[in-house]
Amino acid sequence: IASIFIPAGVMKFMENEQIIANFSKWDLLKLKEIIGVFEILSVVLLWFTRTNLYGVISLSFIMIGAIYTHVTHSEPYFFNLAIIFVLWINYLFVKPKKKIKK
Repeated sequence: IASIFIPAGVMKFMENEQIIANFSKWDLLKLKEIIGVFEILSVVLLWFTRTNLYGVISLSFIMIGAIYTHVTHSEPYFFNLAIIFVLWINYLFVKPKKKIKK
């Protein structure tokens, strides 16, 4: 997940023609950097056991917004759904368990 969202977040700060064209088409150009910051911060939250749930929730909201954007512009959104699925499966079944103190 980090290998997807960190580059995606960083690219929103660069003058990438494709990203600028997409965000302009979606009328979200002013939010491009804010979305990038939230993507990067959400990944940082995923790295720590105590904040993992907050990272999953934050990235889920980002992906829900992306799905909404793609649906309203008649674009494919299945990759975004898959990301949400992987986030929650990872959180629910793969996350490190807290150690029980004896």
